[in-house]
Amino acid sequence: MTAPATGPRPGDGPPDSVRSVGGVRVVPVPEWDELVRRLGGLDTYTRAAYYGASALLEPPGTRPVLVHYRDSDGEVALALLLRPLADGAGWDAISAYGYGGPVARDEPRPASFGLALDAWARANGVVTTFLRLHPVLGNARLVPATAELVRLGTTVLWDVSPGRDLAGNLHPHHRRAARRADRAGVVVTVASRPQSLEPFRKLYELTMRRNEADPFFFFPEAYWEALLADDAVLEPVLVEGRLDGELISALLCFVHGPRLHYHLGGSDETARSLGASNRCFLAAAQWAQSRAMTGFHLGGGLGGRTDSPLQVFKQRFDPDGAPLPFHIAKIVHDERRYRELAGTASTAGFFPPWRRTS
Repeated sequence: MTAPATGPRPGDGPPDSVRSVGGVRVVPVPEWDELVRRLGGLDTYTRAAYYGASALLEPPGTRPVLVHYRDSDGEVALALLLRPLADGAGWDAISAYGYGGPVARDEPRPASFGLALDAWARANGVVTTFLRLHPVLGNARLVPATAELVRLGTTVLWDVSPGRDLAGNLHPHHRRAARRADRAGVVVTVASRPQSLEPFRKLYELTMRRNEADPFFFFPEAYWEALLADDAVLEPVLVEGRLDGELISALLCFVHGPRLHYHLGGSDETARSLGASNRCFLAAAQWAQSRAMTGFHLGGGLGGRTDSPLQVFKQRFDPDGAPLPFHIAKIVHDERRYRELAGTASTAGFFPPWRRTS
């Protein structure tokens, strides 16, 4: 596939109207990944290429930006998507779909970082910032002191270190399901940097319709194209389960160093009765293990809830593993403008409230 005709590419700069202010520097995109790597936070979900693709899921005019702050104690980088406000007068900022937040090796003073980020945001018309923090990076401690930090739940990091008996350590339910898929003749393949995502996309959208998913989760064609256009950087992995040649279950994952990240999945009704999804996850984990990876991050439950069926499903792949805490952070940079847009000073519930779709 070719690169999308619209939307940001990794070589693009931030919006012309967004500038460095005081101690907060807007990082040129060609320097993005190297800075994040130097600070110890390079990951699929912190890369410039991933932010470029994720901008395509947000309102038209959304652009990625990486800001960098340094003081005498340390330095921090924060990747954001700037979404234009409906009236065209400013932005709200958000992490890319998945996980994000600040990265740092030597940490700056939280209060200083918060004040500097607020000053940068107000000067650039950024009213709010919403962060989905990265459980594997454990970066909740790095949010600025001005943030409202909320623990939502947990995510699952499956230990796939070499030598572990991945099938034997499954919860008995999952082990039986994977065996049922094998007996039924489900054939699972794993492909790194696939040539096409179209069959996966169709199955994924079928799953979203069955689950009555929010319209956000029906991603535009440009997003799928962007993932493959940057496949050398993002390293997508496609896991497919087929029965008599028909695709019935599939996973889309990303590789970064020692980790495999589960991103999206889909299955039809046949797969659900045969345990094909369980078998696909096991195959992905075994593939990662065979390449000396140590972790398969499965993510969490719907809305971060620890009691959701999805969370329970994921935890059963590594029942003895300790769940990772998952946090979000809410920051209001401009209180007057926030009250004007939200009709309230409260940050409770969906944030920012003007982005609620239902």
